[in-house]
Amino acid sequence: MELGYRYFINQQIFKKIIIINIIIFLLPLVSNTFLFLLDFNQISIVKYFDLHPEFNQVLMSPWTIVTYSFFHLDFFHIFWNMLILYMVSDYFLSFLNNKQFLEIYFYGAIAGGLLFIFSYNIFPAFKDSFNPLIGSSAAVYSLLIFVCAYFPNTSINLIFFNTKLKYIGFFYVLMSLIQIPFSNSGGNIAHLGGAFYGLYYANNFNSFTSPFDSFTNYLKRFSIKSNNNKNDQKLIDNILDKISKSGYESLTKNEKEVLFKKSDKN
Repeated sequence: MELGYRYFINQQIFKKIIIINIIIFLLPLVSNTFLFLLDFNQISIVKYFDLHPEFNQVLMSPWTIVTYSFFHLDFFHIFWNMLILYMVSDYFLSFLNNKQFLEIYFYGAIAGGLLFIFSYNIFPAFKDSFNPLIGSSAAVYSLLIFVCAYFPNTSINLIFFNTKLKYIGFFYVLMSLIQIPFSNSGGNIAHLGGAFYGLYYANNFNSFTSPFDSFTNYLKRFSIKSNNNKNDQKLIDNILDKISKSGYESLTKNEKEVLFKKSDKN
């Protein structure tokens, strides 16, 4: 156990995500095998973590906007997602750090989940359709399209021919778009949501501030402003107490200026 933990800790961030995805994929399969052998009813762990398109379900289970991306339908579903993630990460981590990697991965998953939810509640084609969403495709697409958009003219070898990354990105987006009417509509919509976020991140990379960082900076500014307001109010209260005890003339020049400025603002 300790050896496995050390192995996990020493891996690169994308390998950690791959390992976590594989473990989560195997967990319900293994548990159901033991339940079967013990003649217990098999349970579906996935239903507590998949993403449903109904707004009320999402509000009751808000964690599913992220957790859905760690579960997969079958072996080929997780195999192709992890293969693409592995290949894309070589380009990604050559110039970006782990924090940026995780931002694109998880916000891509959230963007895919949100587009899935809104699409199923807006478009008439999905009326009364409540199929839940699972899979890391949106997160993987977010990384893939980021790399394709940020290195558009980089050529890679596809065994029989060379092509540029921008054409690969365009191909994946186009395939997800045209497959929506035929199969896995929710999954393909989620792909597009992840792809849009990856493209957005690439176009704003040099000046990009993640939603989390923006919120953190807002809290810092709000905290500073609140502290300043508290200090100002305390100063005003002290000045007013001095006036009530000794009169206005007892104020110093600075105290009179502070009182004047605050009165002028109000």
